[in-house]
Order: sequence, then C-alpha cells, then structure tokens
Amino acid sequence: MSKNHDKLIIKLIELLERDPGQTVKQLAAQLNVNRTFLSGYLEALESQGYVRSKKIGPAKVYFKENLGR
Repeated sequence: MSKNHDKLIIKLIELLERDPGQTVKQLAAQLNVNRTFLSGYLEALESQGYVRSKKIGPAKVYFKENLGR
C-alpha cells in the first residue's frame, strides 16, 4: 500500500469518528476525491469491518465501527 492510500484511509476514519453518518458525497467533498473512487474504499473498509453503512431514505450513510477502542 502506498503512503497516500494509508493517509486517505486514516483521514476517512477520522472524519467518520468526528462526524458519524456521512454520505459518500459529503466525505468525498471533504477529502477532495471522486465519489466513485471513494465508494470503492468504503466498500473495502466495510467488508473488513472498519466501517458500516446504513440506508437512510435514498442515501447510504457511513459510520466508523467500534473496534474495541
């Protein structure tokens, strides 16, 4: 993994920790990345148990999983 990849994941987790329940659109704007690109990261992090998503109306919102911390 590249350092940029690691930095993106750390920033993403920090954003969800600070302000849970954000959409891909909100997160992508804060991270200055493409929504489609970020969706792939979120799906991977969700499959690994780092984040979870919840459908609220038409939007899918994301939360950081509590990993014993």
